[in-house]
Amino acid sequence: MTDFLLLDFGTTSTKSVRVDTNTGTLSQPEAYSALANATDRAGRSEFDLQQVHERFEQICAYHYAQHPFEGIVLCSEMHGFAVLNEYDHPLTTYVSWKDERSLETLRGQCAFDDVLDASGDAFKDLTGMKPRPGFAPMNFLHIARECSLPDAVRIVDLPGWLCRASGHATGYAHPTMLAGLALYDVHHRRLAHQFVEDLQQLSGVQIHLDKPTDALEVAGYWAHSAERVPIYVGIGDHQCSLLGAGLVEPHTLSINLGTGAQVSILEDKWTPQEAETRPYFSGHMLKTITHIPGGRALAEHVDFLGELSGDTDAIWQQLAVHTTDEIQTSSLQFNLSLFSGARGYTDGGSIRNITEGKWTLNNYLCSLLRAFSEQYIDILQLFDPTQQMREVLLSGGIARRLPIVRQLIEAETPYATLGATQVDESLLGLRAIAKAAHEKIDLFQAQSALGRDIASID
Repeated sequence: MTDFLLLDFGTTSTKSVRVDTNTGTLSQPEAYSALANATDRAGRSEFDLQQVHERFEQICAYHYAQHPFEGIVLCSEMHGFAVLNEYDHPLTTYVSWKDERSLETLRGQCAFDDVLDASGDAFKDLTGMKPRPGFAPMNFLHIARECSLPDAVRIVDLPGWLCRASGHATGYAHPTMLAGLALYDVHHRRLAHQFVEDLQQLSGVQIHLDKPTDALEVAGYWAHSAERVPIYVGIGDHQCSLLGAGLVEPHTLSINLGTGAQVSILEDKWTPQEAETRPYFSGHMLKTITHIPGGRALAEHVDFLGELSGDTDAIWQQLAVHTTDEIQTSSLQFNLSLFSGARGYTDGGSIRNITEGKWTLNNYLCSLLRAFSEQYIDILQLFDPTQQMREVLLSGGIARRLPIVRQLIEAETPYATLGATQVDESLLGLRAIAKAAHEKIDLFQAQSALGRDIASID
């Protein structure tokens, strides 16, 4: 038996499990609550790095006591970062992707605007992503102006910090994480050197980054007594989830329904102009439409109705029991773009077409589900206007919680639609990564051998 520890390490939630890489058998998954935000300042989202490291150490120690493991693979949110000095000591907190301090004006300067002015129209072409306030270059520039930083610093992602806090970092990072930092040239698959230089000039600080590697290199070691357990390069949670969902074929579309939502396809000769480009595995790239209203938008409506009824869980349960006919014939018109940055956002969401006799809870819930699923059906049409694709893979917590979404997509499209997996797709993706790292085989080969679900859980 060759066990690996799998960690989906986030600040809002963390999941862990051990895997036997020979059989694919998983231990019972463990879940951990959100870390506390280290600030109550509006527009900021940051976490104490010591607490982040302590959680990592506690999880590793707990699982090692249950059964020793030979390696650690992990994924994490992609856009957050920390700033370290030359001795790998933290100079900042961990600044998450939700943080928008770059929009604040400091001595008449706005970091978000200044980074965009420096990069011009090349930002998306270079990074593959549309510029957003929560990206590392924007928030780093604000920090450099707000704080007294040394002449040279290192910007690291969350896995990079964990490796350094463990004291045995090798300095490698995977493109899925570097691209998330918006400091990676996705088309030439290298660090965005000119962009980094521009950021250095704006900030007056020399910036060091970890070395990109497509291979599953060892990025650090977790020390336990006399043992040193390798920590492999961290993987972006989005790409990891899609791997676990089974996205290994070019004729397949993927819909990830989590707190946010994305529709993705392996790079094709034609994709919608609004699609972003993200590194994937085995030499492939993803084309992705992001920031589609997902679980976060649904939760706003469910929480409102739960506040009225006194039972939010009951509202979620009611959402799940409607038929496709009820949903397709519902009449309210919802705009689910409630949050700034959401696809289609203008001035918030709305509900229209309220008529006498139709302002009922049943019609409300059915119409909400119709609007939710129609977003994805419309985007599938953008990706595949001639309907040449064969199947759609669903993943994410909302897909598990609301199987009716799969039925609606199947009813309105010609695709074979596979529902969410039994276990979180991120853990299944990590399982494939562990197998590939242990057996030194291609990631797609590892995922195909294991499949998109599990044979058993110990």
